[in-house]
Amino acid sequence: MKELLALIPENRRKFLTFLCENDAPHSLSQISHELRLSHITTRKIAYEFEALGFVKIYDIGKAKIVIRTEKLKEVCNALNQ
Repeated sequence: MKELLALIPENRRKFLTFLCENDAPHSLSQISHELRLSHITTRKIAYEFEALGFVKIYDIGKAKIVIRTEKLKEVCNALNQ
């Protein structure tokens, strides 16, 4: 599984690693600031991950909150082994 992680582009790998290490919900702004990515790049990656079923994105006021799903938790567990 770690070999597949090496094939993922760097920005998506950072996003995936961040979500695996942080279980709490985060806004797109928080994630982009933490990863030092542009907000638009972070948003694109988040919506790609949502299409794959790895995250859920909720609108709370003006913020978009990203929460990882059970599917992503399984991927994170497989990567940590």
